[in-house]
Amino acid sequence: MEVLVLGSGYAGLTVAHRLREYVNDVKITVISRNRTVYENTIFPALLTNDVNVEDTKFDAQEAMELKGNSFIEAEVQRIDPQSNEVKTSKGTFDYDYLILALGGAYEENFYKIPGNQFAFMHHPLSDFLKIKERLGQADEIDAVIGNFANSPIEGPSYQLALIVKNEIIRRKIKGRVTLITQSPRGVFGMLPLENISKQANSFFEKQGIELVKGDSIAEVRKDKVVTKNGKEIEANFVSILPRLSAPEVVAKVFSDDTYYVPVELPSFRTKSFRNVFAVGDLAQGMVPARTARGAMIAAENAVSTIIKELKGIERPYYKQGILCMFHGGGVAGLLRFDVFDKPRANFIINPLFSKIKIIYSRMLVNSAFNVPFHAAPPL
Repeated sequence: MEVLVLGSGYAGLTVAHRLREYVNDVKITVISRNRTVYENTIFPALLTNDVNVEDTKFDAQEAMELKGNSFIEAEVQRIDPQSNEVKTSKGTFDYDYLILALGGAYEENFYKIPGNQFAFMHHPLSDFLKIKERLGQADEIDAVIGNFANSPIEGPSYQLALIVKNEIIRRKIKGRVTLITQSPRGVFGMLPLENISKQANSFFEKQGIELVKGDSIAEVRKDKVVTKNGKEIEANFVSILPRLSAPEVVAKVFSDDTYYVPVELPSFRTKSFRNVFAVGDLAQGMVPARTARGAMIAAENAVSTIIKELKGIERPYYKQGILCMFHGGGVAGLLRFDVFDKPRANFIINPLFSKIKIIYSRMLVNSAFNVPFHAAPPL
């Protein structure tokens, strides 16, 4: 019996860790283009010198081999679910179960944005380091921060806007920060609780951040941003998160017109092949924020299904919800959203959450994403 995991992010490594806890007679192989893995949710803290690059990374191959799993550093080139094979730059691998966890194709989609050469993408380490350099050298910052149309992850944009505003104040330079939110309700407007948006909007505006609601970045030019609604905003600093999708190598086999891989819930089994699961950013059925925590919970649910089929062991399925701690330079806070009998949410501002976020990030790095408790309610 062979389980093949494509991807070594939050979801992929969670699957590999958790499966190994329950089965010793199954070969588990993780395939990823890089053995060095970064805990990227803490990257905003690089901008404020609260963490170093070394604090954010670990060796996934070493972590997997310590667990008795295999790790192949290779590029996935083709997936053939008819023959249960995956072709890579290091050869072809057979599988009995396949886990798709290759992420949301950030780079593929960013380079499709008109004028992307004039913008940063606040996701990869390389761009966060460029952002840090720019913030440290600029004499004046006119920042526009937001998402491309239909990009589901706005939390990092919120954090970056707060940090840039904090750096303008700290360095006593001229500048302004414009944050574009896709929801007409503004910050956290995707939640079905208007009071949370009102509370968050008030907080951001008190920090001196200008909100443009119900819009998105459509094009970047050398000295301005053009929004989807036709608004032009002058800027000398632009950072964007693109829309997400399944990577091309996955999309051409499994995706539909939503750009994601259709799955059954709560198992995250693909609708097209019973022995293939899709977890994390490339899968349908993720909560709109598509957080790292959500990816790990999706992975836990996939493992529950596989373990039941292989060993007859019953494990719980979990609700995803949203639990987001944000680090904003001089400020920090937490958003929690869950659905029980009705939607419930809390938005709390407290600098203590910055320290908690850093501690949690260290736990993720030190365990190679093996954190079994996600504060998620069971279904």
